[in-house]
Amino acid sequence: MSEMFKEINEYIDKRETEGYLDKAVAALLDLKSKHPDNEIICGKLSSAFFYKGLFEKDPKKQELYYEHGTNYGKESITMNPKDVYGNFWYASNVGMLGLCRGIMASLASIEPLRKSMEVVLKENENFYFAGPHRALGRLYHQAPGWPISIGSKSKALEHLEKAVQIAPEFFNNRVFLAELYIDIGKKDKAKEHLEWLSKAEPKQEHKNEDLPYKEKGMQILKSYFG
Repeated sequence: MSEMFKEINEYIDKRETEGYLDKAVAALLDLKSKHPDNEIICGKLSSAFFYKGLFEKDPKKQELYYEHGTNYGKESITMNPKDVYGNFWYASNVGMLGLCRGIMASLASIEPLRKSMEVVLKENENFYFAGPHRALGRLYHQAPGWPISIGSKSKALEHLEKAVQIAPEFFNNRVFLAELYIDIGKKDKAKEHLEWLSKAEPKQEHKNEDLPYKEKGMQILKSYFG
């Protein structure tokens, strides 16, 4: 199975090239039919459907892909509650599915997202370019504060600064931290990260993922600093 996973990982790594995510899903579903109790297979299906949702333009299809990703992620962590891969991609899909379905669904997604990302944080804070710090930081920044929800700018700052410390090359980390700095009145610090983004080039193999964050950073830089 390890050789098969190697091939599937290569498909997912080439996710921005048309057809490779479909190859990954087909191979994973075939594996799942033979190994129905393997949480890694379900976790990888969750990640593949997350990316299918991310790249999809049709809102109905996008929602469906995130729903599939959520379900496979849930299946993974039901088999192994501490599985890093399953928890990370389950939480990622839950968050995006909530955004697709509106404000009430977004609020309902907060606790399962937080809970799974806390598992990932405990097991491996470096996972996917400081993914748990990035996700929790963004969650604490964007969620309403007490008594409605768990929003906390101080917690957001702690996590997002840690995310940039661990993975400074990851565009999302820089953009999210810059937005938070602006929100709390630390524009000089925000400018440092936005200027870094202005000089950085997206990774060629993941250009479609990196470019929107670079462009967003440039828009913020222009809006606040001319």
